[in-house]
Amino acid sequence: MLALALTIHESGIDPSHGQRKDLALDPDLADEWTGLSPVRDYAALAMTTLAKTVEGDDHPETFRYMLGLREGWEERKAAKVAQRQDEALRSETN
Repeated sequence: MLALALTIHESGIDPSHGQRKDLALDPDLADEWTGLSPVRDYAALAMTTLAKTVEGDDHPETFRYMLGLREGWEERKAAKVAQRQDEALRSETN
């Protein structure tokens, strides 16, 4: 029953942008749509980079790309965040 409810709900969602179709196609709302600045999806970038490595293959669409973060990423991320915070504090005091 839950699967049926989800199917009914998702049938009203446009997969290209994730918004309700009835609202997306309503001409009265044409000037009401807005969005945030685009952001880069770095996992998608990694997949694109990997896909380029098999472009010359006879069937490049048959490859699957296994993605993951490198070991130790948590520490490197924490260091970058700390550095940005330190820089922000220094710029506030100047």
